[in-house]
Amino acid sequence: MASILIFAGTTEGRKIAEYLRGHAPEVYVCTATEYGKELVEDGENIHVLAGRLDVAGMGELARGCQAELVIDATHPFAMEVSKNIRTMCEKADIPCVRVLREGAAGGENAVWVKNIREAAAYLADKKGNILITTGSKELDPYTQIPDYRRRCFLRVLSTKEAVEHAVEKGFEGKHLIAMQGPFSEGMNEQLLSHVKARYLVTKDSGKIGGFQEKMEAARKAGAVPVVIGRPQERGLPLKEVFLMLAEKYGFRDPRKITLIGVGPGGEKCLTGEAREAMESADVLIGAERMLKVAENIPVEHYEEYRAEKIREFIQMNSRYRRIAILLSGDTGFYSGAAGLKEELKEYDVTVLPGISSVSCMAARIGVGMEGVPLLSIHGRSCNYLDYLREYRRVFLLVSTGKEIQSVLVRLCKYGWKKARVCVGSRLSYPKERIIQGSAERLARKEMQWEGLSVVYIELPATRHPEASDGKDEDFVRGKVPMTKSEVRSVILSKMAPPRDAVIYDVGAGTGSVSVQLAKKAIDGMVYAVEKNAEGLALIHKNKIRFHVSNIRPVHGEAPEALRDLPAPDLAFIGGSGGNLRQILETVWGKNPRARVVISAITINTVAECMACMQAFAEHPAQILQVQVARGKKAGSYQMMEGQNPVYIITFEGEEAE
Repeated sequence: MASILIFAGTTEGRKIAEYLRGHAPEVYVCTATEYGKELVEDGENIHVLAGRLDVAGMGELARGCQAELVIDATHPFAMEVSKNIRTMCEKADIPCVRVLREGAAGGENAVWVKNIREAAAYLADKKGNILITTGSKELDPYTQIPDYRRRCFLRVLSTKEAVEHAVEKGFEGKHLIAMQGPFSEGMNEQLLSHVKARYLVTKDSGKIGGFQEKMEAARKAGAVPVVIGRPQERGLPLKEVFLMLAEKYGFRDPRKITLIGVGPGGEKCLTGEAREAMESADVLIGAERMLKVAENIPVEHYEEYRAEKIREFIQMNSRYRRIAILLSGDTGFYSGAAGLKEELKEYDVTVLPGISSVSCMAARIGVGMEGVPLLSIHGRSCNYLDYLREYRRVFLLVSTGKEIQSVLVRLCKYGWKKARVCVGSRLSYPKERIIQGSAERLARKEMQWEGLSVVYIELPATRHPEASDGKDEDFVRGKVPMTKSEVRSVILSKMAPPRDAVIYDVGAGTGSVSVQLAKKAIDGMVYAVEKNAEGLALIHKNKIRFHVSNIRPVHGEAPEALRDLPAPDLAFIGGSGGNLRQILETVWGKNPRARVVISAITINTVAECMACMQAFAEHPAQILQVQVARGKKAGSYQMMEGQNPVYIITFEGEEAE
């Protein structure tokens, strides 16, 4: 009996095998290693084999299983294997389909090379640690990098073969990381930061290979990606292979998928359009809570909420033509709909909106939603206090009762005890509960708050220091020197922080610059580094006084105090303690593209800056002198009193190579 022969070992190979399970002739899946074999389930019409084969061995296997079609789903960089498969198919006169891996966005600011040898040659004269993620097969070129045993960190699969080969080439101890993917963006970023990598070496392994996650992690960690480009090939993308197989073997691919917002969760909030789509579906997919809305609809249910797993289920169950995926609330508000649309983009996807829990809450408490930020700390972080400071009202999604209590405590801590707070839980359900009161009263009240709630917060209409333009007299000062408001304005214009910036304020003093930077970077974080205990206390006081939550005071002296901080986008240095060069090295070691602004009052510091301008020629620098005179009353006259001149030096980030 004729069969299909798949040379696999990749995610694509596994997905094709599962797609063919129960639908096609006998399917033989050949993987190079036992580990690859374990990734494909043997059974039904799927037969899994393991072992490396040459052209003759491949031919013998194809004849033995009477293959009428060969699918090459090996790794994009397994060029020799693909060549052998093509040679075997030509000799045996068997049609061969090469599966092309989908590309991924990212890598625009990377260094692109043709192969591992070029990557190693590029890195040979570079400084800083290197994280290598190109596998364990070709390691000799990396051993030519000077001091590679100390500078290079190698991540390989957690197999005995990979580890033994890496150790043989000199990668061992903390410089050898054996892990099994997939790796998220966060995991990659943590690893890059942990090994203090200035460079990341990777292959263009495409979307499925986690390339995009590596690129974004490198950007956040301040590492330069060195990317080995993918060899040019001819073939079909995975989705076209599915279509070809469906047409060839007579089974149909699911073509209609509907993403349905089911509202807050109660059956009465379900729209008529949503109910009609659910009743006409072949299968309903969603988390347990979502499926309860449809428990009276006589349609097959499948409990799953992860986008990738839903996609796999759809691909492996081609008998379903009409698929409905149920999502909480409104599909356009902190919903999984966006991720699902991207994951299922090869299908015909329709989105049906639902009533959001925020809309439901607003109606219940009688407030409008116009101009009110809609925020969420449900499985994510958010500087909601800073949005509250700017907009005076916010809606906030929370996932646990502990989070609600934390919100109330923080409101009181930041001086907003009189804020109006409304907490809505189990909205649209029979046991719906809405509790209202001041932050202070609700914080003191001993209550068991429920999870998955909506919180509405509104500030009273009174003036606070945070509404000012940062006048000097509004700050708590003590005896610690403070950058004057006019100079702060120039510094802010040079920093120009984006909303989501990670910023260092080194020698933060009273925190006056930190406060104004944090107001600009409302979605970011300012790390205010200060060695003086009195200054640190003032930073805490001014942080509370100006209701700025996205400042993280750090007690210590730079550069040591910067070692464990995340990579910065910007840095302001108001005091260096004579360690300016070492501070700059630390900042640019974390992110070579970070912009640094320095304020200097003494000629000594200016001289130190000039020396750094020569030492770090790859960072273009600009120097500016500012001198402010303030009016002072002298009897019936006004006279101008000059302040000390201040030098402001701006170092731009290193341009991407």
